[in-house]
Amino acid sequence: MVKSFCNRIWNFPTQYNEKIEEIKSAVGSNLLAKILINRGFESVDEVNAFTNAKLRNTIPDPSLLLDMDKAVERVIGAIQNKQNIMILGDYDVDGITSTALIVKYLRLIGISPKYYIPNRFSDGYGVSQNTISKAIDNQSKLVVAVDSGTNSIDEIEEAQKSGMDFVVLDHHAQLSDKLPQAIAIVNPNRHDQSEIGFSYIKHLCAAGVVFLFLIALQRKLKEIGFFSDHAIPNLLDFADIIAIGTLCDVMELRGINRAVVKYVLTKGEYSLGIRSLMSLFNLDQIASPEDLSFFIGPAINAAGRVGDPHIALNLLLEEDPVRSQKIATCLIELNQQRKSIERQLFADAMNMIAAQNLDAKRGICVYGENWNEGVIGIVAGKLKDKFQRPAFVISFAQNGSGKGSARSVNGMHLGQFLQKATVAGIISAGGGHALAGGFSIQKDKIEEFLRFIDEQVEGEFINELNIDYTLTAMSDLDAIYEEISRLGPFGKGVEKPIFCFKRVKITNIRRSKSGGHLLLNFSGEFGNGNIRAILFHINSKKDWIELIEKNSNALLDIVGTINPSLQFGASIIVEDARVNQDSL
Repeated sequence: MVKSFCNRIWNFPTQYNEKIEEIKSAVGSNLLAKILINRGFESVDEVNAFTNAKLRNTIPDPSLLLDMDKAVERVIGAIQNKQNIMILGDYDVDGITSTALIVKYLRLIGISPKYYIPNRFSDGYGVSQNTISKAIDNQSKLVVAVDSGTNSIDEIEEAQKSGMDFVVLDHHAQLSDKLPQAIAIVNPNRHDQSEIGFSYIKHLCAAGVVFLFLIALQRKLKEIGFFSDHAIPNLLDFADIIAIGTLCDVMELRGINRAVVKYVLTKGEYSLGIRSLMSLFNLDQIASPEDLSFFIGPAINAAGRVGDPHIALNLLLEEDPVRSQKIATCLIELNQQRKSIERQLFADAMNMIAAQNLDAKRGICVYGENWNEGVIGIVAGKLKDKFQRPAFVISFAQNGSGKGSARSVNGMHLGQFLQKATVAGIISAGGGHALAGGFSIQKDKIEEFLRFIDEQVEGEFINELNIDYTLTAMSDLDAIYEEISRLGPFGKGVEKPIFCFKRVKITNIRRSKSGGHLLLNFSGEFGNGNIRAILFHINSKKDWIELIEKNSNALLDIVGTINPSLQFGASIIVEDARVNQDSL
């Protein structure tokens, strides 16, 4: 099999199932029909649900989620009896946005809950002895745990002995056969929770689960006459915060998720804290999901990675423009600090991989002392992307206790892997999604953990790139972009279409003014057509940049996505290239 400059194997779909004509008639385009089939769509009903996804037809009755009515009843009981409520969140974007949603809503209806975001370094993840102590100190009778709690069986049982109730609003996979003995556990990924039509509740992030909870809560408050002396909040005012949680937790853009993100991008209205960040990034408007996930999300995340996550939460809760701008500036500075720490840690990891030939392993595991726990997940993700195999990054403290983060590829379920490692006594605790997870491990267990990775990580992970369609250098990119935009917004599960241009010649190649990007022009082999292209972040792609420059006079195949530009016309964001095999 021929590999590309990025050492990937390109897949060109050659046949489509018998549904192609039906789907083509539903969307009115052969190109769009093929793209949808390449994304796994199999029926006209599924396509119609996708293309017509709006909030009014994707939000299910929240009461169809198990324990939802119990959760609402307990929160209303706390409101009526004036009991102290604590919202317990998590330190990533989804946990912070989830906490902000419920705190903002309760404040709007006259309730002042306590809230706490665990500190990654001193508290650890989610429900723990430290966070329970915070709830006890605040004399909380009810703790609403968001973005955690589903697997906190022992911790919640211990908390109940202190006389407090727990309501869990979560989305993480249930790792045990049993659930904590909380008042309610609302989680679309409980073993006993069924999917609801084309809502795709199982792809909700915690912010999405909180959104459904607030719908149910507001409905019940209306029924009992609560709003006779309170203004009724508009839940759609929270849509931007929900969208950020959804995109930054990399949830599949189907059903509710798609409807929320599409609503936000179409309406273009954002809360004060988000607008403050936008101004610092010189974003007059949010043009795509990437603006939220690449600019806004990392700035919010930075607080929990290298500082105090409450800084980011305060931004989302702040109502004063001057203070909001100050907090946003602080987050930008923390994000710059995060990037610097991340670059150094990645370099250390790469040095370890080179020194020990770890790139020959099925799963890559690197570790060091006092590595910043806030960025090990990002580094694990970069290693996974670079080597296309599961990656584990561990930071050990001087006492030998370690915190690890892992990222995986399709074919290796991290949550299940970490559960097995926990049961085997190799790691102290662990959990997560199919593609991302975290764990705790003692240093004297590292050799056993490395052997466990070798034993459990099976199969060959092939670095593949699936290409949707082949174009020519004469293609009208602006017209094609307008056509494929009907399938937007793009994101996980509905990735941007990848196009291939075969047998083209580079006619111009230069570095951008910043030196960080490569600007290209290419034409057909006979000089016909002219396509503008750009390759971003070339400092991390030096090997294959050299191959492009070395083969600049050869006939190449180039693949990428279409990027619109009002000033210059559409261009190609280059994903990969290779020397055309027919011309060799």
